[in-house]
Amino acid sequence: MSNSLSPTKYSPLLKLVIILCVLTSLVIAPTACRRTTKQMRFAKPLVFRISGSSTPARQYAGVIQNYLEQVGVPVDIQPSEFNTMLDQLRYGQFQMNYGQWVGGNQDPIFYKDLFASSEIPTQTRAARNRSRYANPELDRILETATNTYDHEAAKPLYAQAQDIVSRDVPMLPLWYQASMVVAKKTVGNIHVNASGDWGFVKDLTVEGSRAVIALSDNLKTIDPIGSPTVDAASERVRSLIFNCLVKKDEKFDYVGELASDIQRSDDGLTFTFKLRDGVTFQDGRPFTSADAKYTLDTVLNSTFAKAASFFEGTGADRKSYINSVTAPDPHTLVIRLNKQWTGLLPNLVPIAIIPKDSYESQKTHPLGTGPFKFKSYDSAQQVVDLEGYSNYYDNPTRIAELRVRVISDANAMQAELRGGRVDVAPLPTSLSPDSIAALSKDPNLRVEQFPGSNLNYLSFNTKEPPLDNVKVRQAIAYAIDRESMIKALLLGQGKIAHSILPEESWAYSPGTVYKFDPAKANQLLDEAGFPAGGAK
Repeated sequence: MSNSLSPTKYSPLLKLVIILCVLTSLVIAPTACRRTTKQMRFAKPLVFRISGSSTPARQYAGVIQNYLEQVGVPVDIQPSEFNTMLDQLRYGQFQMNYGQWVGGNQDPIFYKDLFASSEIPTQTRAARNRSRYANPELDRILETATNTYDHEAAKPLYAQAQDIVSRDVPMLPLWYQASMVVAKKTVGNIHVNASGDWGFVKDLTVEGSRAVIALSDNLKTIDPIGSPTVDAASERVRSLIFNCLVKKDEKFDYVGELASDIQRSDDGLTFTFKLRDGVTFQDGRPFTSADAKYTLDTVLNSTFAKAASFFEGTGADRKSYINSVTAPDPHTLVIRLNKQWTGLLPNLVPIAIIPKDSYESQKTHPLGTGPFKFKSYDSAQQVVDLEGYSNYYDNPTRIAELRVRVISDANAMQAELRGGRVDVAPLPTSLSPDSIAALSKDPNLRVEQFPGSNLNYLSFNTKEPPLDNVKVRQAIAYAIDRESMIKALLLGQGKIAHSILPEESWAYSPGTVYKFDPAKANQLLDEAGFPAGGAK
């Protein structure tokens, strides 16, 4: 393990940022910048866990380390292999951690997963409240909020929850990563919503009838529902071929996709889905409630990754939230619950609807109701070929042929874009901000930036001294110049975050806002009983 990141591993831009930061601190507060043991407030540095395979994580951690040392907080950056890091977080073997939350932060019900005392990990349960934060008042609020369907009633409850967690800082949201798209200048009608949904691909306009779209991450499966794991790349391809009963709208609320209407009974135990007319599968057969029932029954009777969220408890105590799924007529599906559960609609979003009795063939030849029809998949080359489905119910695509290529190497991605062999690279996770900025100067390319919702954050182990002191956590929040990091390291390809929720969410509330204020950070650390130079 390394105590700090070697400057030789930084990009020239990052070196310049750190040098400027240090020089500025020397001019403004020369005493605070002398990194001697006498100036440190803690005898031992904070153990800062990051994924060692992530270059951005190493860079961000180095800058955060520098900011914290300016206020006398020593930091020991300890990179780990990703799965090892997850185990360390689970068992509380950390004080700070840098991470990313993709997708889940869009739904306020995850406040409970992140901050409820019932979700603190144990030796046998890998729960999500890795901060080990406990607050009885928050527990009561979240218990009510997560069981409240009406948004007008739930919104003030989530605002109260945000007030508490932003005040107590078990987690510090850093920024929302922007959704970036690099494309040929001839590609038109590019628009990505904050969720990063690939649904926009259907509406792209391209030269000719064939388009090539690039993915940065490897595809693990083309099976729409049966994978033992869920990965973003496979889900993006899935969204081109399939539809689901439910989708998220621009406010991250749940609305019908294949369902034209969703009704909930007064007791909250019965959901009735009216299905759209005129929807067909890509082989021409009509979509009916029998297909939706077959899909859900197949998932619920399996050990697929997508089945897990429909159950509570483990082992002999494992119980399904769903009592029954019935299809009283071809255009009606009824789901009855064993207890009130606000998680039904969120967990239906990733469930691709397949034709009745088709699961086995879906593993090798996916067939859905989506805008593109499957042609072939080369797993060795990581290439999927699709064709536009002319009878798609919702404005068929004008793209006759679509090839999805995985190009995980950043240099290869840039070369393919510059060479014109790729039409569009949506959300290219392999490309660094400076690579994207360089591509924007290519006369044949365009770079589009849209608000994103994926969250970068710091989590704190609130049971581990000195981070068990709320003033220390607040001080850290004031000590980090997130706006400067976004400008210098992300080149503006992000937006500062004050909540786990994106600002577009119906439940968004900022709570306490932490602006860069080293003087305030120093004051709070003094008040917490950790004077400068007090380390022994």
